[in-house]
Amino acid sequence: MEELTMTYEQAVAFLKKYMEENGRKQVEVAAELGVSGGLVSSFLAGTYKTPHAIIPKVQELAKIHEKKAVTPKEPDFVETSVSRTVTNAIAYAHLRGTVAVVYGDAGVGKTFAVREYMKRNSLALGITISPTYASVTGVNELIAEQLGVRERGDRKITREIVAKLRNSGRVLVIDEAQHLTVRALNHLRCVSDESGIGIALVGNEEIYSKLRGSGKADFAQLFSRVGMRKQVLTNSLTAEDIRNIFGPYGLDEGALGLLSGIAHTNYGLRGAVNVFVNTAAVYGKIDKAGIVKVMRDMNIGA
Repeated sequence: MEELTMTYEQAVAFLKKYMEENGRKQVEVAAELGVSGGLVSSFLAGTYKTPHAIIPKVQELAKIHEKKAVTPKEPDFVETSVSRTVTNAIAYAHLRGTVAVVYGDAGVGKTFAVREYMKRNSLALGITISPTYASVTGVNELIAEQLGVRERGDRKITREIVAKLRNSGRVLVIDEAQHLTVRALNHLRCVSDESGIGIALVGNEEIYSKLRGSGKADFAQLFSRVGMRKQVLTNSLTAEDIRNIFGPYGLDEGALGLLSGIAHTNYGLRGAVNVFVNTAAVYGKIDKAGIVKVMRDMNIGA
């Protein structure tokens, strides 16, 4: 059994501070501790008859919280050759009021680039597509939520969306666009045509295949609206990109080389970042030996 090092007073002080700093309610803290909300309330009030039974749980929560506080975070956004390609394509769609498509490998930083463009441009409107929202109805719901549209029914919603977007100077950025149905893609083309705004579609190879439509005439109108199309692959990442992302953390050439190798595999930049974070968390530092061990544990080939 773990030695009890926290007093009742310290446990109460920790819980109060924990709730205040993290915006937690008593019921949420109770769930984390595995007890009832009423028990936490009486514990904090000093009326719980056996507080010594709860203190070990609070002590464990405090240790977990401390570990999370010092766990290394993902590197901050750094412009790369891939992110420039993505943001330039979005900017093109934005300025020209046309459709731009960025497609390619997973994990190369497309989503980070989308978020960065959104952060820097208040006129950018962004939605992320999942299979649940792949249809015309799903797309309308996501856009309507962003624009504050309260209408019901696809026709009324579409009419209101177009009215709000017309002459707005906005751009609609759609991440994970490969999930869109062809009907939803045609719907978006109509929204772009009627409102005059640009649309940027960001996703994997499948989105480009859908737009191209294997040369079928039905897809001609859709494909003809694409003003720019850019492909980004794991090998699009340069050595300079990797150095700019991980270099500020004092990594040597061996460590940088391993992370670069991961980034150029199917794991992509996302895999390299995961290895970076896990190495720091497990070993407290990041060097070639630690990275190799973490890669082995994660079944990532060196």
